[in-house]
Amino acid sequence: MYEVPAKFYQRLHHPRPRFKKNIENVLGYMAFSIAELDGESEAIFKEKILSAIRDFPGNSGLENKTLQNWRTEISALFSMVNTKDGKNFATELSKELANTTNLKEFFLKFISTFQYPGGFLKSHEIEKILSSGIHFHPLLWLAKFATSSRISKENLYITDVEFCHCVLNDLRVTRDHEDISLTISRILKNRSDKVTYDSQGDTKRYALDILDYCVLAGLMLKDYKGKYFFREDALDFLKYFKDHAPLFRSYKKEQSLQEIEAVKPLWIDFVNDSSNSLLKSFEEEISKEASGVSDGLAFSTKQIGDEGEALTLVHEKIWLSENGRPDLAKLVSHMPTQFAVGFDILSRELDATMRHIEVKTTVSQKDFTVNRVHLTPNEWSAAESHRDRYFVYRLQLSDESCSLWIIQDPVGLYKQDRIKMVPRNGADIFFDESCYTQVELLRTHE
Repeated sequence: MYEVPAKFYQRLHHPRPRFKKNIENVLGYMAFSIAELDGESEAIFKEKILSAIRDFPGNSGLENKTLQNWRTEISALFSMVNTKDGKNFATELSKELANTTNLKEFFLKFISTFQYPGGFLKSHEIEKILSSGIHFHPLLWLAKFATSSRISKENLYITDVEFCHCVLNDLRVTRDHEDISLTISRILKNRSDKVTYDSQGDTKRYALDILDYCVLAGLMLKDYKGKYFFREDALDFLKYFKDHAPLFRSYKKEQSLQEIEAVKPLWIDFVNDSSNSLLKSFEEEISKEASGVSDGLAFSTKQIGDEGEALTLVHEKIWLSENGRPDLAKLVSHMPTQFAVGFDILSRELDATMRHIEVKTTVSQKDFTVNRVHLTPNEWSAAESHRDRYFVYRLQLSDESCSLWIIQDPVGLYKQDRIKMVPRNGADIFFDESCYTQVELLRTHE
């Protein structure tokens, strides 16, 4: 069984969400709750956020300690809350997730900034890492691995135990930053020699977490044997990331515990600001190279929104044609963003009356079941103007399924007290199954 030489062994770890199996739904749900409490005092925020956690489906019987753990994991690990002058503020990560439910982008921003030492750790744990001289960015290492010329295409994968024992817990990698060709040679030799690893859950779980976050971010795929492969459409991003990875340099070896604690707000700002800058600069770079057309990683809200709107446009045309109105199908049109009309698609009913459609697209690994959407001020105003001719199409695309939920006249439903609406730079609307119709998404099959 493979063992890291004792002089190079140091185990790295991080907080593990108790809700990992349902992480997309939990974070999507909590983003709305946190955004609504933006600017509240610490005491009121704590009370209300615990209430929101308790209200999450299946949580009513949880002990207070577990609820508190959820709260700290969400705020610390995922940088969704920052505290300044006695008040808690929703970070841009929280607000953006609440506004768009773009989970792929959320996890891409998260894993792009996740590194050791990081503000998600307790101060005494950060002190240990600093004293060991560790500075390690997992995704940066994976990006170098994915783009290395020293590994053949058939060997271009990694397992959780390989990542655990040969990378995450080896100071030659995390402290000394040895040339990646040496680490690759070690991994390949172990494969060739059929060397086994300690694969107990408690041993490999932190490495497993990191690789699973890469899957949620759309960077990797996991097969049934537990091998993690890099997605073809993610390679351009990984090549770019290799040279532009954001590194947090505010922790210093000589800092006291009090000084380390004082750095944590800077960490949260770093995660939010640098992840935004990274993805923006990558989009600009790809746009230049591809003249605005790319088959690469689709992660931005605009890219995912465009995909959802294109699918909806096709759906409406097929529906009208299949119901005997191909003449009306020709009239279905996409509304240019610059027109700012408050909806995306102008379609028709079978009697030719207008159907104004606002498309809300969510892309996730598993089915996203949070019954909340955000409408901008312009969209809510359009919903008020068009009333029963205004529709919200909630399009859910996941690795497991594709579903379309249709909400008609959200303003009317609100006035009938059938949905909850919270004003927040527009409106957050909360609905249940009585307020929408679920239909099959009609698609062409080429």
